[in-house]
Amino acid sequence: MKRKALLSFILAAMATMWAGTTQAQEYYDLTIALTQVNSINCKNLSFIKGVSGTVKYDDETKTLTLENATIVGDKYKTAISSKIDGLIIKVIGKNKLQTESGSGILYENSITITGDGTLDIECQKNCAIYANKGNLTIEDCTINAKSNEYGIAGYNGTTENLTIKNAAITAEGTEKGSICDFATLTMIGSKISEPSGAAFDPSMHCVALNGEKVTSKVVIVKDATSIEAPTVNATAAQGVYTLSGVRVSNELKDLPKGIYIVNGKKVVKQ
Repeated sequence: MKRKALLSFILAAMATMWAGTTQAQEYYDLTIALTQVNSINCKNLSFIKGVSGTVKYDDETKTLTLENATIVGDKYKTAISSKIDGLIIKVIGKNKLQTESGSGILYENSITITGDGTLDIECQKNCAIYANKGNLTIEDCTINAKSNEYGIAGYNGTTENLTIKNAAITAEGTEKGSICDFATLTMIGSKISEPSGAAFDPSMHCVALNGEKVTSKVVIVKDATSIEAPTVNATAAQGVYTLSGVRVSNELKDLPKGIYIVNGKKVVKQ
């Protein structure tokens, strides 16, 4: 009888401790291969099926770190899905995301992919990177994004802005577009090298060549001499503005050196 009572007490105590631990958990708007990240598991996400290498999340800095990591999303699973505004994905070493029906990266709000590493994304369907009504910044890293449908894509081309800073990118969406459905594409320290003559068309909301959406490989290389390849909405305001949006009355030739917005395009005054 005492043993049973003691055992019941121990089990009750353990249940209480477990309940307290459960209540203390904080769940984040971030999933890895359909497993939700929380305050308990965030420091080591390699336990998730399909995940290897170092994958961890720091909620204080909103940083998801991938270090020599592989995330495989089988069936309908998205490799990385987020609703965290301002999420930073930091890539270190060589990393890979691979999915069947889901996207490689799917997010709402805005994210930045950065670091000195490489991120390879291969998807059989859907988008390699899907910017669902949120801005995307790719900075300093190397990204190779390929899908049989969309490479790097926004939602409908009216709300999402793509910024590429000193990054090397290949994007390929063989059926529906390699880089498409963005309102703007801004490149600083990077430029499109392939296909030759391809550029972002603001009226088509995509990288285009000869009036056609590019569905072959788009290659963007680092170019220290390229301040920016200006691509803006066709309805942009006319005139000369500072980067903070203040219109100036002087002509560009009379202004000091700097970066200005001239008729909707960023121009470097030497």
